[in-house]
Amino acid sequence: MPVKTKKPKKTRAQKRAKRTRKKLKKAALDVFSQKSFDATTVEDITEKADLGKGTLYQHFADKEEIVVTLVEEAVDHLIERIHLYDVPPETLEAMLEHLLNAHYQFSMDSKEEFLLLFQGKLLLKLQSDTLDELEEPYLRYLEEIELQVSKYLSPKINALKVRRLACAVAGFVFGFFSFAMIGMTSKEIDTSIKPLRRVFVKSLCTFLGR
Repeated sequence: MPVKTKKPKKTRAQKRAKRTRKKLKKAALDVFSQKSFDATTVEDITEKADLGKGTLYQHFADKEEIVVTLVEEAVDHLIERIHLYDVPPETLEAMLEHLLNAHYQFSMDSKEEFLLLFQGKLLLKLQSDTLDELEEPYLRYLEEIELQVSKYLSPKINALKVRRLACAVAGFVFGFFSFAMIGMTSKEIDTSIKPLRRVFVKSLCTFLGR
């Protein structure tokens, strides 16, 4: 039998650094979701975290590095939510319903991460030359949707068409939930989205020729 090696215990300094980093990320996520990435300053983050400006630079190069880290983590959490089902959906329609429901649950359970991930100004940066590191987690997110949907499609269907479907799912989620969060309770959002979701799913199936 292979000998199990014990992981070295973290020192107090390492534990303290981990707590501080977590505190900075939490503060940044709160501020980004309230003020948007562009409007947020390093001072806003350190003030929210009740830490010195120099402390932030011990853990992150700048606020750009923080937002990339937060987006990567948000994508990880959303993909985990997408993978949460007892039995895989049996049809394309059921999978599309599941994907939309997973986004809905994510928006309810992780509101700050949802607001960051689908923040309009942040998405615009994907079209510019700045924050190139943002592209990877968003591509990974789209590829996950494509992977889930492709299980129910013919290999003959053009890959670009599947990518457009993934973008349509993301666009629906961003458009509906971003506005639904304004002045609507979670019950009202849930009631409102059900008929819209059914129509949207049927439209996607028609788009794919199903």
